[in-house]
Amino acid sequence: MEYEISPDYMPISPSALRTDTTVGCDIYMLAKTSIEVRYVLYCKADAVFENNKREMLLEKNISRLFISKNDQQKYYQYLESNFQNIISDTRLSPDEKTKIVHSAATNLVKDLFNDPRSGNIERTKKFAYNMVDYVLKDSKATHSLLKIAIHEYYTYTHSVNVAAIGTLFAKSIGLEDDDLKGFCSGILLHDVGKTRISTDILNKNGKLTKEEFEEIKKHPELGIKVLDETGSEFKEERIITIQHHENDDGTGYPYGLKKDEIDPRGKIARIIDVYDALTTKRSYADAIRPFAALVEMKEKMSNCFDKELLIEFIRFLGPYDPRKKPRK
Repeated sequence: MEYEISPDYMPISPSALRTDTTVGCDIYMLAKTSIEVRYVLYCKADAVFENNKREMLLEKNISRLFISKNDQQKYYQYLESNFQNIISDTRLSPDEKTKIVHSAATNLVKDLFNDPRSGNIERTKKFAYNMVDYVLKDSKATHSLLKIAIHEYYTYTHSVNVAAIGTLFAKSIGLEDDDLKGFCSGILLHDVGKTRISTDILNKNGKLTKEEFEEIKKHPELGIKVLDETGSEFKEERIITIQHHENDDGTGYPYGLKKDEIDPRGKIARIIDVYDALTTKRSYADAIRPFAALVEMKEKMSNCFDKELLIEFIRFLGPYDPRKKPRK
């Protein structure tokens, strides 16, 4: 018999819970009978998740637990603070790790866009560094991250997808490990200037007016202002934030830079940003398939990109088409 999950609860993977930690929110098990479904308290918010609790779950083959929807923020903060332990756990499959990484990152960037204060910007930078460590340590992370990077279009999810794909591509073309961390952080923060633009414009169905598009074009410079307000140094982040809409032929914005005037990291960010925008569903356009996106970028938008980098990106993405199953 199938049971519908209550809209008041959210399923979580027991694999994400670390032994001898306090999760910070009540955890429930689903109890089913012939006449009802009940959510039974399994571990209290302030209780330590001990090894015997984990063993019991394994013994009974329980693959999911539940938390209250009201507690999801606490749960994501728990994942964030235990990130290194989670990605180092050999018992977790690459797909499980990636789902945890992606959900925590999406929540983090959502927090950033809701409240781009210095604390959330610093959190984003720290998370980006950890995310790169995950990519560098786990050779199977590449396909798992690319496979999950197709979602409904929201600004914060878009940033996570771009960060995953962009970091993996930058790694493939030889960006040094330390540079990858700043690059990933910059990609996660690249659209932060949109927090200073009306949501009516950002979420508008249909074509923008000339005036509305001019407002949108301000977001790279607004992003620099947001970063500057934190009082921290963000060298790579500033480059990517200000240059991710610059075109190779000089027709981009905000400065109309072209070719070698654009930093290599800005060139990569431009490619990844366009690819992700084309392959995710937005309020004004349906998603197109990855191959069709690459064709459109090559045949209709080639003026926007460094031609050699675009060819490298097409080569990189070929074996990792996110809508294909992994090759055996």
